[in-house]
Amino acid sequence: MRKFRITALLTALAAACCMSGTAVSAAGDADARALCRYLLSEPDADTAQYQAWEQSGDSVLDARDLTLIKRALLDPQAQQPADRKLVFSEEFDGDAVDLRKWSYDRGNWKLDKDGNYITNGWGNNEQQFYTDKNAAVKDGVLTIAARHESYTDEKQGSYEYTSAKLTTAQKFSVTGGRIEVRARCDAGKSLWPAIWMLPEDELYGGWAASGEIDIMEGWGSTPEKICGTIHFGGTWPNNRYLTADYNFPAGTSAADWHVYAVEWKRNCIQWYVDDQLYSTQTEWSADGYERPAPFDQDFYLILNLAVGGHFDGVDGIYGDPATFADGEKQFQIDYVRVYEPEEDFMRTSWPSLPLELYTEGADAELHNSEHGTAVTVRSTGEKEYAVMALRRGIDVRANTAYNVVFDASCDQPRDMVVTLEDSAYNRLLEQKITLTPEAKHYALAVTVPSNMAADLKFQLGSVGDAASLPAHTVTLTDVRFLPIQ
Repeated sequence: MRKFRITALLTALAAACCMSGTAVSAAGDADARALCRYLLSEPDADTAQYQAWEQSGDSVLDARDLTLIKRALLDPQAQQPADRKLVFSEEFDGDAVDLRKWSYDRGNWKLDKDGNYITNGWGNNEQQFYTDKNAAVKDGVLTIAARHESYTDEKQGSYEYTSAKLTTAQKFSVTGGRIEVRARCDAGKSLWPAIWMLPEDELYGGWAASGEIDIMEGWGSTPEKICGTIHFGGTWPNNRYLTADYNFPAGTSAADWHVYAVEWKRNCIQWYVDDQLYSTQTEWSADGYERPAPFDQDFYLILNLAVGGHFDGVDGIYGDPATFADGEKQFQIDYVRVYEPEEDFMRTSWPSLPLELYTEGADAELHNSEHGTAVTVRSTGEKEYAVMALRRGIDVRANTAYNVVFDASCDQPRDMVVTLEDSAYNRLLEQKITLTPEAKHYALAVTVPSNMAADLKFQLGSVGDAASLPAHTVTLTDVRFLPIQ
């Protein structure tokens, strides 16, 4: 006698199959729907379809068969858009987060590239502490759990909420294409689920000059809608954004399974929910660069569930304990898939490397353009490195000779120190040069002892008598880091 097991898992899988919206074939879709109805004891199911429904070979119709049908229906190869290559796929088929694809962001503080704490609440007044214990993979689904619980970190302090944030930074990034995520999230005031992307390298400057793509953000207090957004322009607070809301059809919400996607093209980004186009953005820019900048570089993926903060927090800050009265809240992801662009869309390589600004007790501003970098120094600070235009994380190979190439000038004569440094600030290259209003060309040779990520720094703090100068502007053009052939 056959056994039939009807569980909460079965109900979830049934909904997943019946709401998928796409199918490998009409027959396969019909089988999945019939099996859903039969296992849920609905009277219109026909047991004559047993041979079609039985997938696992154990002569038992159960949730396992439904899972196998679901995976066939949602197979990324079978479902990929016509003539589009699948370049990244995460189906969450294992029993743990795949750390070959994902990394955890931990804590509550936003860090700079040197690992220094710069602001708490991830810059948004968020209340959760991210851990690697709040994410789990089971039955083909990633679950990120937000919990109302006490958590204390010896460096960052004590918190009332925990959650998880996963990223593909330094493991997978892409320029353009279709990014598609099937997900659902519990409702409740102060919950903030997000599927989004950040640039692998901040070529155009700090947030949001180098861009941000929000594929989906939800308000826990209003689950009947979500939004899709891009951030761009200048570095905060001179940034801009464009956004649009999607309102779910009556009877459904972000708590149900939906497919969220963006089509990211050179001059257009489009947002979809369940293949319904709801937003198209074409007008963006990066200060000093023409469109498609900043959305012409590699971006990585982020999945997280925040608690509190400016998006949906109580008073724009706090988590709502009432939301967690019946336990943890879950953001669940069925799959993440990325397809190649429809058009020829390659990451832009500029003739001069964009640089970023570092200051310490000084007053300066930096402006990148496709032609180079201008640094206006109003106060040098007290240290040589108190003002720097720098390029972080240059990949260098052991026993290879390189040239640091650039043209440099300053509207007032002054000295500048150029260094190449490892992660411990050991100087592999150190060269002092005198800048004049007339631009001069430089090619500084360096050989490194081991494989590493090195930082190129143009140090414009208190070098020589620069501290005595009035405000002045240093211009660096055609900045390149090249192996010597």
